[in-house]
Amino acid sequence: VATAEGWWDRLMQVSIGSSAIMGAYSVLQLLGAVAISTQSGARVDATFGNATYLAVFMLFNVFITLFMLVRQYRSTPAQVLYGLALVLQMVTIFYTQTRGSLLGVLGGFVIVGIYLAWRGRREWPQLHKIALWGLGVMVLLVVSFFALRQTPLVQNSPTLNRLASISLADKTTQARFQIWQMAYSGFKDKPVLGWGQENFSYVFNQYYQPSMYSQEQWFDRAHNQFLDWLIAGGIPAFVLYLSLFVLAAWAIIRSHVLSVPEQAVLLGLLGAYGFNNLLVFGDLMSSVYFFFILAFVHGVSMRGLPGWMFLSKPVGDKTIAIVAPVVAVVCVVGVWALNAPGIARAQNMLDAVITQMQVPDGQGGITAGPKDPKINLAEFGVALGANAWPGTRLGDQEVMEQLLQFASAAARSSAVDPALKEDIFEVAEDAGKAMLVKRPDDARLELFMGSFYNAYGKYPEATTYLDLARQHSPAKQQILFEAAVARINNNDIEGALPILQQAFESEPSYNDARIIYVAGLLYAGKKAEADALLQEGFGTVLVDDARLVQVYTRTKQFDRVIGIWKNRIAASPKDAQLMVGLATAYFAAGDAVNTIATLRQAAAANPALASQVQTLITQIQNGTLKPGQ
Repeated sequence: VATAEGWWDRLMQVSIGSSAIMGAYSVLQLLGAVAISTQSGARVDATFGNATYLAVFMLFNVFITLFMLVRQYRSTPAQVLYGLALVLQMVTIFYTQTRGSLLGVLGGFVIVGIYLAWRGRREWPQLHKIALWGLGVMVLLVVSFFALRQTPLVQNSPTLNRLASISLADKTTQARFQIWQMAYSGFKDKPVLGWGQENFSYVFNQYYQPSMYSQEQWFDRAHNQFLDWLIAGGIPAFVLYLSLFVLAAWAIIRSHVLSVPEQAVLLGLLGAYGFNNLLVFGDLMSSVYFFFILAFVHGVSMRGLPGWMFLSKPVGDKTIAIVAPVVAVVCVVGVWALNAPGIARAQNMLDAVITQMQVPDGQGGITAGPKDPKINLAEFGVALGANAWPGTRLGDQEVMEQLLQFASAAARSSAVDPALKEDIFEVAEDAGKAMLVKRPDDARLELFMGSFYNAYGKYPEATTYLDLARQHSPAKQQILFEAAVARINNNDIEGALPILQQAFESEPSYNDARIIYVAGLLYAGKKAEADALLQEGFGTVLVDDARLVQVYTRTKQFDRVIGIWKNRIAASPKDAQLMVGLATAYFAAGDAVNTIATLRQAAAANPALASQVQTLITQIQNGTLKPGQ
């Protein structure tokens, strides 16, 4: 542990400098000079690629900057530079729109104010007064915000609007509570040893709540760092993680090295990060910063080292001369081994999933053209391999899932050679089975395998894997749908209906589940039951849904297909393409008269279609095209 205050100060200054650079980068994103990644939408993310990760990074640096402000309060240049960095950091946090981090920072400021008001009265009377005023301003701001939450000032600001939307009725809030309930159920199953690292997905699958159908389909974290540790290692891991905060706070308060303002800022940082962790999961950078702070707190909490820590005692120059090269080599090799294989796999996977490549445009330039699937398959083979010495399992499941999706798409494509489809099938099947050996009973992987077999028309194999997925995640509608599709495709409609019924009845407000269940009933000839469900859910059987139109067409209920097209035209009376769609419905129903009349209406609405329409009408009239066939 480094104990020299000068080195700690320099390390903090480097961190502040890097945060200022990221803050400036974020400002450029706000101005449109630099693009924001597609994952973050309108939320700035700098080079992190994730707005939440950037927000947590800035959260730490806000308090590190405040710490250096109070530590070097006599230096005017330092105050100016730290002040500018602080502005960039706060602006960045605001525009990441990350509610947990923003509220954590504000809560940390409250802790700073309370501690200064309590401990700073004698030695720091000026700061004591500022703290009291600051707490008053914070209260005033909170009250004003709630009073103005429905005004344009708040509603027109994406960040303020997100803060104002926090309530028990908010979908994101409800999803958090549901995820936490799942985590608690998983904890009760394995309270002592937990489920192991990276295994929250098993808990999510097993205790999935059907009401989460409108949320993200897969969660691999509890979105609460404390619950994540409770799941990963049970009560012992949870207590140990919580004790890091408690013991760090205790060491800060008892430190004779830190001034009261410095203690206040560090306590505020712990509080801010702790609150943030109640709402999000941890990431690598936040963990690095957390242990950085713990190491610093340890360094200032004691000057002497216990006698038993003989390896921590100073050593001579000769020993350093011998050890330093060894340590350097170990560090270089370690950095490579821990990072290079994962980075290489990520790049190889990106190459494999890209379906286009640069090709000559025939005019001396370069343009984008379709990539030969053979190349994609070869690139997936590379991504599945060691990638770089010494190899890693990091990312192998993601590569396998992408490969299965690529294989499923290839199976449905008429442009892929049948022999190549078979090669793709064999590689994907082997990779999927190998991954399930490494992660048995994983419903997500079993769903991917089932969908893959469905795409290749191997319905018995698909049913086998999908039934396993149903066992391991009995309430997840996505799995139930795919299992039912496998049975329907295998001409087992009676076997599919109970599964579709379960998916619907588990959450009747899920309209997709209702429509898919209705489709199954219609295929089974149970029209009365299907109509009752449609009337109950939508008040009509003429529901404008592409899947339902397809089912009506296949079951020859053309009056309903025609009715849906008429409703579409009523909403857009001048849309010629909708009129063509209605004419198609009439044609399928065998009604030549209305087919021709509707085609003429389409030509009148869009004269550009006149020639094509007249050709169709002529073919219908001379018998070349026969309605109803």
